[in-house]
Amino acid sequence: MKIGNYFYGFTLIEVIVAMAVIAIALAATLKTVSNVVRNTASLHERIVASWVAENVMHEHQLSLNGYEHGQGQTDIMQMSWLWSKHVYDTTDENIHKIEIEVTKKDSNSDFVFSHISFFAANYDGSADIE
Repeated sequence: MKIGNYFYGFTLIEVIVAMAVIAIALAATLKTVSNVVRNTASLHERIVASWVAENVMHEHQLSLNGYEHGQGQTDIMQMSWLWSKHVYDTTDENIHKIEIEVTKKDSNSDFVFSHISFFAANYDGSADIE
């Protein structure tokens, strides 16, 4: 539009450059949102796997499954998880190192979602406490 000796408005080149900048910004935003959604799903799986590992640890501490190696399956929050427990001796015969690993049952990989290590002491209840 020409008013007097001056032109007002944008040229075609300016409009194309502005649209390119907006397209690049929108693509970057879309990629960021996509990554956040993917990471949220992964975080959810890791949290549930840590609950499975903690449940196995507490069962061990309650001596529900003894001081021996073991493995099993737990279904929690509509997912199936495989866990394995390994018990190792330490230099003190009354203390054992226990490692628990949790993987997803339907997963094609050996990816470990949760790994907990802790030490447990033998206690038979015969100690005289005053």
